[in-house]
Amino acid sequence: MLRFRSLLIAAVLSVASIPFLADAQTSGAEASSVNSGKITAVPFRAGTILSAEISKQKPSFDVESEFDKPAIENPAWVELIVKLDNGRSISRFDYEIVGKNDTYPCFAVAEGADGYSVDTEKWVVKTPHPLKYYRLLFPVRQDEIAAAKKELLPVTLKVKLYETTLAPASFQVRVMPEGKSFTRVSSVRPEGICNMTYHEAFESGD
Repeated sequence: MLRFRSLLIAAVLSVASIPFLADAQTSGAEASSVNSGKITAVPFRAGTILSAEISKQKPSFDVESEFDKPAIENPAWVELIVKLDNGRSISRFDYEIVGKNDTYPCFAVAEGADGYSVDTEKWVVKTPHPLKYYRLLFPVRQDEIAAAKKELLPVTLKVKLYETTLAPASFQVRVMPEGKSFTRVSSVRPEGICNMTYHEAFESGD
């Protein structure tokens, strides 16, 4: 009887570990890491969000154009660093962020530490490298920063182009200290640093 119960428990645990939707595949890195009770790696449709930050400092662009500019005058910037699932692609057209005061489409994507670009060849990442991280950039209204509480701004990442039954990913964006640019990709830990303030992520000594 005890052996039967053990086998039954093992079977239940095994089944529970199987993704229940093909669009919600998760890997070991995507299993939500927890730091001080916070989910530090947030699953979304194409993979896992490992870092989310908002800053007034504009990130580096390799190519810009007068004909392809953010719709918002003098924006703040939200950057997501993500790890994509196998077989997934990503583009500047796929996602938008819902903030406190508005909804904002993705403006640019970049691989690793590469600069952003509005070159049409950089709009879509068709064959992501399985070992690299990717960055998504969203121009947002500066008053979003004022809506943050305790240096974290609640946002939702949702699919832009079509309706889906999958729930959007909700998380908190770290407000970067004045004068600080976005965190380097090389500084993002595999377990993620989402939902953490700058102090918690980099100065707590944990």
